[in-house]
Amino acid sequence: MTGGWCASVTHTGLGTRPVHRAARTAPPGSRIRRTTPAAGAGARSARGGHLATALRRAWSRHAFLRYAQIIPLGLVLWGLDALDKFRAGAAAAGIAHAPVVAAISDQLGGGFAEPLNDWLAAHPVIGAAAAWYYILAHGAAVGIVGLLLIWRRAPAFGLHRNALIACNAIGLAAFWLYPVAPPRMLPAYHDTAAAAVPVFSSVMENNAAAEFASLPSLHVVWALWVAVAAGALLRHPALRAAAWLYPAITVADVLATANHYLLDVITAPAVLLLAYAIAASPALARRVGLLPVRHRPRGPRSAARVQAPVRLAGLPGPREAPEAGASGLGRAEPERQR
Repeated sequence: MTGGWCASVTHTGLGTRPVHRAARTAPPGSRIRRTTPAAGAGARSARGGHLATALRRAWSRHAFLRYAQIIPLGLVLWGLDALDKFRAGAAAAGIAHAPVVAAISDQLGGGFAEPLNDWLAAHPVIGAAAAWYYILAHGAAVGIVGLLLIWRRAPAFGLHRNALIACNAIGLAAFWLYPVAPPRMLPAYHDTAAAAVPVFSSVMENNAAAEFASLPSLHVVWALWVAVAAGALLRHPALRAAAWLYPAITVADVLATANHYLLDVITAPAVLLLAYAIAASPALARRVGLLPVRHRPRGPRSAARVQAPVRLAGLPGPREAPEAGASGLGRAEPERQR
């Protein structure tokens, strides 16, 4: 009898058959108790994965349902923006904080923003284009990239989605703690957006978070998010580098239209890094063991692979068992007769 890794192999005239290790040590007449994994943990993990499995199956069968993921995302972003109504005294605090932020921006080298704004006001056509870019580009770019991430089934879609939500949450917290009026509301600047699109000012006056949430610049944060998320869609290095032109153009636009200070632009990358750190923290916590690992229910193919018998090194598999004449005992008898 030859010992194996989890079973021994008995050579008989009928071939080889595996024998459980407990059968070698158990006394005659005793029963071998086979232990199986507890069904409770598997049932709990299976129940936890039922909803996600059902959603994945629905998305795979009906491709258009994948785009429904935008609906909860839009609701969350709208809910975060709607919380500004509960911030009392945002207008007075924002006007009071604006000169402080403007002075810090000038010390950081942001004095060029005022002559840039004067030049834009002297060219109405370019000023109108810059105003429309400020109003429409950031939302359109984020929406297009989000749809492409879903369409391409990017594995990192969840990370980018959660990071975008975290960006708006951080921006809301900054507005709640330290509201700041934009430079276009100060006497030294021109409100080019109001001159080109008069309805813009009337809409902004009814939204305190958009009116007094200059610090940090969520326009720049969203533009940086677009460039980062586009890395999951673009393969050529030149195209990935070109995607970063969009944040650069956005920085020039928000400064020229006097919607943000230089300090608002400088703090935008820090907001994006913090948002991605928050979005990636659950996965990192599971990796280091701080959170339980999510177990996906195994399909028939994976279950078959797990339950497949292990072939011991140097021994034939179940389908390769030698016949009676080819066994070790069968070969020994002719040698004795010789």
